[in-house]
Amino acid sequence: MSRSAQNATVEGDSEAAEAVKRPSQPAAQTLIRGLAVLRAVAQRPQGLTATEIAIQTGLHRTVVHRLVNTLTAEGFVAKDATGYYRPGRELHSLANMSQPTLVEFVQPHLQGLADDHGGTAVVFVAERDNVVAVATAVPAQGDYHLAYRKGSRQPLDRGAAPDAILAGRPATAEDSAAVREVRRRGWAVSHGQVEPGAHAVAAPLARDGDVLDACVTFISHRRDRVEAATHDVLVVAEATRAFCLGAK
Repeated sequence: MSRSAQNATVEGDSEAAEAVKRPSQPAAQTLIRGLAVLRAVAQRPQGLTATEIAIQTGLHRTVVHRLVNTLTAEGFVAKDATGYYRPGRELHSLANMSQPTLVEFVQPHLQGLADDHGGTAVVFVAERDNVVAVATAVPAQGDYHLAYRKGSRQPLDRGAAPDAILAGRPATAEDSAAVREVRRRGWAVSHGQVEPGAHAVAAPLARDGDVLDACVTFISHRRDRVEAATHDVLVVAEATRAFCLGAK
């Protein structure tokens, strides 16, 4: 083979290798835009409409709709019944890979609630039309208790946890009387709305949607235990809120 042919071969190989290493411009642009959408949603856990995402990112609404549809299908973004986009389960999973994670921070506090008051302590996070348990604790000793496993879900339309989460969002004309009351006094209570005979108290982490769309909840079949735990639930919620604000 001549020297010129060899040089041409080397140059061709180098160009091919470079093409493999360097992504095409359209693919890179799509990735950058998708990350911009994720960043906007992550910074506003109370939710954004597609129009608000477009304003924040500077992207055309058509582009935003295409990106959020893909991100929703993959679980990184969740769309609720009102059309707001919020962080999805996969985005929460990625966030939990940072050190320390919310779960790592709150777990000992939940265990303290469970042990001190003989009931079940849970952190619920909103996802679409449900609340999902992302951290749970049950008493190390005791007679009986309700058990919530991680990933357990309940509807967003009833119970102390949903009312607390909704109260942590910015006020709207559609808020129920129960949600307005929670926003006024700082915690929610319920009895038998999700589990027959179960009492619950829940405190929101957010105020006007400024941190994670979540709440700290204590559950027991005994009303006196829930009443006794209320102050400590508020203390744990405030500590967790401070952690979230510091992690922003």
